Amino acid sequence: MTAVKTSRKDRARATRARILGSARDLFTAHGYQATTMAEVAEHAGVAVQTVYFVFHTKTELLEDVYTAAVLGEDQVRPPDTDWYRTATTSTNPDEVIAALVAGMLPIARRVGPLQAILDTIADDDVRALRAEKEALRRNVAHTLVTHLADLDALRADLTARTGTDLLLGLTSPGLYQQMTAEHGWTHNQWATTLTRQLRHALLPPDTPTT
Repeated sequence: MTAVKTSRKDRARATRARILGSARDLFTAHGYQATTMAEVAEHAGVAVQTVYFVFHTKTELLEDVYTAAVLGEDQVRPPDTDWYRTATTSTNPDEVIAALVAGMLPIARRVGPLQAILDTIADDDVRALRAEKEALRRNVAHTLVTHLADLDALRADLTARTGTDLLLGLTSPGLYQQMTAEHGWTHNQWATTLTRQLRHALLPPDTPTT
């Protein structure tokens, strides 16, 4: 009986992952509004009733596609990752910056193609979803900037609020998408430049380089 239950759970997880992947492909290729649940079902090789049973509405499907992109292949929340623990516990400001770039930039790469959907769709449910996701991003960024402030490693002309704003802007999925997909920068090029820009934007000018 246990083996049967496990097999069912595995199949359900595989079906869910297939639907999410199909939805992501179609949303980013054809647009959120132009994509129907029936098209997602056909692309995933399942009945449309299955898509509705698992996700209920297209907005919920979009939310889960976005969440899966944030969590990545291992489906781990940012606060539970090694990079986050390093960025919030290290006493070396350069190490903090390096850790947050190493952790936040891959998220931006995965989320970037989806961000335009949240930014441009004139739908109340999607707007609410965008506000919720931005609030989560702000909470993470605020924690990181507050840690720098606690180390006396935040520029004197910044408050935790303005430092958080800078971090959110410079690490945004939209900016990542613009720099890489539109301007042709490689991921590594942008990571190197972003590290330098964050160091200049957040740390005091006399912070020694390690």
